[in-house]
Amino acid sequence: MANDNSGSSFVTGFLVGGLVGAIVGILLAPKTGAETRAELVEQSEALRGRAEELAARVRERTGPTIDTVRERVAPAVEGVRERVGPVAERVSARMGRAPAAADGESDTKAPQPGSEVPEKA
Repeated sequence: MANDNSGSSFVTGFLVGGLVGAIVGILLAPKTGAETRAELVEQSEALRGRAEELAARVRERTGPTIDTVRERVAPAVEGVRERVGPVAERVSARMGRAPAAADGESDTKAPQPGSEVPEKA
């Protein structure tokens, strides 16, 4: 079975195929260099316009979905942060590091004997 990717690979293939076909057709046509260059510029402008229209349609269709996903995921992400924060602090304390070490600055000194944090039973 084929993957359901909402036709994006079809659209991509269609655009690439159209672009390659247009270029080959233009290059093989019996015209002067100036005419060919002018036609290439014209065709590239038309293709760019179509690509911009397609991108705008995709943004219109996916924009609300992306906003909805962000609204639904944000509370879950915050909940995970609230749960992970205290655990990270406990792990840092057991490792003998300050919780601020998460900013990339780590304490490279080994803990001295007798300075370990006692474990809770």
